[in-house]
Amino acid sequence: MSRKEISEVFTPRRSEVNANMYVERIIHEKILARSLKKNSHLLIFGESGNGKSWLYKKVLKDNSIPFVVANCANASRLNSLTQEIVNCIIEPGTTYKLGYSEEKLAEINTYFAKGGLKHNGKFEITQEEPLLKAFKFFSSVSQDKKVLVLDNLESIFQSSKLMDELADIIILLDDTRYATCNINLLIVGIPNGVLQYFRETKNIESVANRIQEIEKVSGLDFTQTREIIKKGFDQLEIKITLTTLNELAEHVWNVSLGIAQRVHEYCEVLAYEIEENNWKYDKSLLSKADYQWLILGLRQSYQVLEGHLNSRETSVARRNQVIYCIAKIRSHQFDSSDVDSLIRKEFPRTVPKTNMGIGSILSELTNGDTPLLIRNEKTSTYSIRDPRYLMCIRLILFKDKDSEKVIKKNFVR
Repeated sequence: MSRKEISEVFTPRRSEVNANMYVERIIHEKILARSLKKNSHLLIFGESGNGKSWLYKKVLKDNSIPFVVANCANASRLNSLTQEIVNCIIEPGTTYKLGYSEEKLAEINTYFAKGGLKHNGKFEITQEEPLLKAFKFFSSVSQDKKVLVLDNLESIFQSSKLMDELADIIILLDDTRYATCNINLLIVGIPNGVLQYFRETKNIESVANRIQEIEKVSGLDFTQTREIIKKGFDQLEIKITLTTLNELAEHVWNVSLGIAQRVHEYCEVLAYEIEENNWKYDKSLLSKADYQWLILGLRQSYQVLEGHLNSRETSVARRNQVIYCIAKIRSHQFDSSDVDSLIRKEFPRTVPKTNMGIGSILSELTNGDTPLLIRNEKTSTYSIRDPRYLMCIRLILFKDKDSEKVIKKNFVR
């Protein structure tokens, strides 16, 4: 087997499914496949880069369901969801018969002759509504169920005009004229409050009851991350032991948060470092890969993080401890007691008898032009404002066991 190009193997921004690198997501695939058999519209949501597009394209293809993808980002640009749908279903340049003319021969009598006079009558055909015409065009592909995918929903989520238009389209699909086209919607995006949004609009009963929300598409687990690395390294003919594979997978899974796109990005960078090392993997290459990945995709996040770290060397540097411990919390939301418990576990010699002021530090991290955290006022919990901040924390901060200090990593360049 010849060694492939690195860019063919690790493909973080490829829209089409990379069959040689696809990792099965059995639960998600099963739920989506079963839901597609129902006569309802579906909603898939999950953090950006978690593989939602590859997931639905794989399932639709495996089940031989014709589909067309409309991009809500383009709908936002056009200020019309209908126009984007029509553009995606009907290719530019497609011609339609707009009318016809009828030629009649009328007889006339004169004193001199009997002949004929040609008369042309022009008739305009009533035009169908563009969306219905597009749906009928799509319907001609197959009598079986077809799916219209509306991807990148987050692009229109804040537009009441476009969200109202989406609600109208969902309701219209139950209209007899549209229903005969046998088309269902598959709505894909980041926001998870879509059903609640519709419940708060005038279309409460009409819209929310027509959409089935699929379980959130989460990040890859450790085993799936390891499988991506193994598949990629096999195709690139990079030899590593099982023990090394497990250690590498642990590192990649930890810093990438298991986000599929980020896993591919990191492995792509690492593969180039291995190529520079004559295609031989060495653990020392991880530091170089960390740095390259940081400057290529996380530079802005790194600057934000630096702005929140202790500005000077202190004996305890409690703020740095808080930020370090936040990255060890696996749940999406946390409170001051979660961080307090971790600090007592990770830095026991620095814990004072008085209050450590964790609540005040967490509150400070929500301030400024580029806050690190978001506070949920209803539950008094916090969450990381951007997953990339969490990746940076895991990438550049580590604990010195002897001094029990949080150290910022110096990268090998």
